[in-house]
Amino acid sequence: MNKDFSVLHRVVLLTVFEGDDLARLNAILAEAGCEVVVARALADLERVEFDQRTTLLAFGTGVIVPAALLKSMSRPAYNLHAASPAFPGRDPHHFAVYAGATRYGATLHVMTASVDAGPIVATELFDVPEAIKPGELLQLANAAGVRLIGANARLICTGQPMPSLTDVAWGQPKHTRADFLAACRIAADVSEAEFARRFRAFDGEMYDNLTVEIHGWSFRIDKAKGRNS
Repeated sequence: MNKDFSVLHRVVLLTVFEGDDLARLNAILAEAGCEVVVARALADLERVEFDQRTTLLAFGTGVIVPAALLKSMSRPAYNLHAASPAFPGRDPHHFAVYAGATRYGATLHVMTASVDAGPIVATELFDVPEAIKPGELLQLANAAGVRLIGANARLICTGQPMPSLTDVAWGQPKHTRADFLAACRIAADVSEAEFARRFRAFDGEMYDNLTVEIHGWSFRIDKAKGRNS
């Protein structure tokens, strides 16, 4: 990527967001005095010279930045985790619904080689509406994340080290994709209450995630038919 020495501060925004969501983040960071360079993949990051003017900010991405690349950066790198600190790792909105979380939000933290483990520098929490679906919870968390970036945009842009919150810590366990897949596997003798809980948290929207294995055969729910059809 070409260098522009007329720019005082630059943020490399590692994200999958597009359209209005990306435009909103670009506007927030530009207003804070930053040029924004959008990266989609690790290969994009490897083409960036992370000099003393450049900060990495990740939001809404599954890319894991290697430790060597993080170590080479002159400024702290930040990640916006679209979940509260109580739910680190993959698919947090699903596990939050399954756990019946009443508080949720977004977490801004220093990026480290270990996912969702770096010092937490800011959070925004909100009350979880009753009977919310995982996709709806993710939308609320993403909106909280945008506000959190807006509140800290100038510090992010200037690369000033942000103090960690000494009274806020990451929760346990840190869920993985394997945990999500395990939660989607239903025992044939599952109780009605547990099935309803799993269906709401892991399957009740656009994807057919829940499976049950019987005699070596795997079955999925046909939500198109519905329970009463």
